[in-house]
Amino acid sequence: MGEGAAFRALRTRVRRFLQRTGCLLPGERVLIALSGGPDSTALLFLLHSLRDEMGLGLAVAHFDHGLRPPEQAEGDLAYCRDLADRLGLPFLWGRGDTAAHARAGGLSPEEAARELRYRFLAEQAAKVGADVVATGHTASDQAETVLLHLLRGSGLDGLAAMRPRSPWPLGEGPALARPLLCLWRRDTERCCHALGIVPRHDPTNRDPSILRNRLRLQVLPALRQLNPRVDEALVRLADLAAQAVDYLEGEAERRWPSLARCREGEVALDRAGLAALHPALASRLLRRAYSVLVGPGREPEAGQVEAALALVARGRGRVHLAGGVVLTVGTQEVCLGRGAPPRPSLLPETPLRVPGTTQVDGWTFHARLVPPPSSPRTDDPYEAYLDADAVGPTLTVTSRRRGDRLRPLGLGGEKKLQDLLVDAKVPVEERDRVPVVRCRWGIAWVVGLRLDERAAIGPGTRRALHLRAQRPGAGREG
Repeated sequence: MGEGAAFRALRTRVRRFLQRTGCLLPGERVLIALSGGPDSTALLFLLHSLRDEMGLGLAVAHFDHGLRPPEQAEGDLAYCRDLADRLGLPFLWGRGDTAAHARAGGLSPEEAARELRYRFLAEQAAKVGADVVATGHTASDQAETVLLHLLRGSGLDGLAAMRPRSPWPLGEGPALARPLLCLWRRDTERCCHALGIVPRHDPTNRDPSILRNRLRLQVLPALRQLNPRVDEALVRLADLAAQAVDYLEGEAERRWPSLARCREGEVALDRAGLAALHPALASRLLRRAYSVLVGPGREPEAGQVEAALALVARGRGRVHLAGGVVLTVGTQEVCLGRGAPPRPSLLPETPLRVPGTTQVDGWTFHARLVPPPSSPRTDDPYEAYLDADAVGPTLTVTSRRRGDRLRPLGLGGEKKLQDLLVDAKVPVEERDRVPVVRCRWGIAWVVGLRLDERAAIGPGTRRALHLRAQRPGAGREG
């Protein structure tokens, strides 16, 4: 089977694309997803022609979704096996029941078929030791995907659409490569023609009940009447969106360690730090927190993220996200968890270093002994002056405890800590995270709220203990 000038030209375009994007790396083992259509057939022969030059190890996999009549499905299987045999490549195949999977999971037929296909490909890649699975998506598919995501109201990630190389979309798996994003569908058809190959054609690609088909067969032709190069414009939009996404991802990666804390069953973000960021970056961090909980490849709807950012900026409350995730906005943290918000973990009981600095589950306490100030009251609720001799040398930081009581400075008399928190309108979900400084006789300071009057600076104070509490994420870059 000779290689004509048309095939060699396409081969050069693909080779340069692979080199420029790192879509496939020299020496990798590649599992080629082959349906038998013109795109995946062209992919098979183009990668086979580059195999020796790039040192690629190739294998072929075909999946029957169980959606086509048996005689057509058997014909596709025989065709794909014959191509693999002609090229001397290992061939693997499998079959799934898309309709049953859709019913069981409450999925659309397209979603169910995609899940089954990627599950099969991941299993076969592991079986043959493939580093990457290559699919035959072209620039034509990219244009359709961008338009589809536009209609669905996707955010920037949706506009970036398909990348040349990306992580596996469903759980653990190999890398996913799309080596033909540099070609159009007309190119893959020309490739097959140049090789004298008649590819298979899937009649469901003309089913108008499928939205993508209507876009390809009706909407895009109408748009081309307005702009003959609309396909190129959509692909260019995807490239520009991908650049913006990459920049925001890099910024989110840089800020994540200072703003996020992963606890069992939840991810918490510092509210003040999140609110100080540009909305584009704040939403990126929220999406990252979401993906930590539900796994890669899934993201909340854009409207849900907008609602969450609005709460972060000016209120408290909850937003229910896709996948059963609940986002709770409190005064200090934005927590994402599954189902009902998990009860916040208690602060570990930690001795306070006097003088010195103490870390307590994200909080930082600075303590030093100073002469009694002439005016011990401060404007900062996270700073306090205590009578060092009254509280004694041994102090600890804890969460609240059942039955806690204190004598709040300036209020007169004794008060339950629970009532103090309620009066201060501290949200229920945050009360266990309010630090309490304890001394030998009880509560000396409820951080951010009140001193106990017995710990306060008085006329007889000889030494003052200056305490300053720094909230998680406060004072850090971001």
